[in-house]
Amino acid sequence: MRGLFFNSISTGLLFSLLTACGSGGDTANDQGGIVTPPPVVISPPPVDEMLPIPDNRYVDQYQILLVGNSHVSSNNLSSVLSALLEQGTGKTTVATVAPGWAYLDERLSDGVTLAALQSQDWSHVIWQAQKYSTTGQYSYSTAASEYWVALSKQLSATPIMFPEHPQRGNAEEGMRVYLLHLGIAGREASCVAPIGPAWNNAVGMLPQTSFHTDGNHASLAGTLLTALVFYEIISGESADELPYMPQIALAEQLQAQLRQIASATLQQYSGCTY
Repeated sequence: MRGLFFNSISTGLLFSLLTACGSGGDTANDQGGIVTPPPVVISPPPVDEMLPIPDNRYVDQYQILLVGNSHVSSNNLSSVLSALLEQGTGKTTVATVAPGWAYLDERLSDGVTLAALQSQDWSHVIWQAQKYSTTGQYSYSTAASEYWVALSKQLSATPIMFPEHPQRGNAEEGMRVYLLHLGIAGREASCVAPIGPAWNNAVGMLPQTSFHTDGNHASLAGTLLTALVFYEIISGESADELPYMPQIALAEQLQAQLRQIASATLQQYSGCTY
């Protein structure tokens, strides 16, 4: 089965659909759009066996690559995550956003993602931008996501899937996208950040807080919540034990509430099983 899977990638059978940037808005397929020809795939290196998830919680320093579209860079997610990790663990942390804003299947042939992945000894790679139907009526291949997860492990990096947070007013979307990524991890072992459940919990508990900027992308509060979930998965330390960080322009009480929600969510939805 795995041989067939990687052969399907090398022959370019992953379709690239005309879609909107980010998780907001229906994909072109939802709207009856036309399927474009498959991209030319730059034969990525094969991965021949299912590898366990590398446990890099205890490395001396964190080197993190974030791969995705606009959701990995909203409100400087990488900088917020670095600040949390350095504050909470005392370890030097560098979090880098990979070039481009593309879906993971499109990145198979973009010529830059593979180079970025191979450019350093990353401790963790965060993967965002698996295509999904915002209406839940269509299905998209997850083969590229599974491939990138497998290649991360081959390079001894801990892969973390990043299911997008729900759009404003759509709690069902957040859980559905989270379950989609759990399915990917069931086929190719990976950490999965419970972003949707964390946001659903936060929106329910803090109805006066705005977690979006435009109904789709994260506000600073939303970015901090997402970063706190990643912090706990990457470090193995409780986000709830982090101190108030005045350099993050959110009230002390709100920061404390978001820390509690992140940790409580990860007690209910484990981010990683080694």
